[in-house]
Amino acid sequence: MKAPSKIWYFLLFALLAVNIPQTSAQTKQIKKQEKRQEKQKKSQEQSEEEGKKRHLAIQDKATRKRIKRSLKEAERRKEGKTPVPWYKRMFRKKPKKKRYKGGK
Repeated sequence: MKAPSKIWYFLLFALLAVNIPQTSAQTKQIKKQEKRQEKQKKSQEQSEEEGKKRHLAIQDKATRKRIKRSLKEAERRKEGKTPVPWYKRMFRKKPKKKRYKGGK
């Protein structure tokens, strides 16, 4: 009967060790750390956004238009649509065919 009672004591101790509640100081410290991480993440996102705005401000107008158009096309591709809407494809000018100039 000694062997089963040792097992029961071991199981009881293991369950108590796992479910030990944290002290209030520990929970406060954890909360402070979470807030600090959250603040750091927000500041990082803000600096990234500022960097993007600055990068766009440096570019000339034609480049900004090209970037904007490519972002729109990428969003449409993500949604599973064609990159250019049907009405824009329908009315755009078709490129001229190159003529064959022949041999020498």
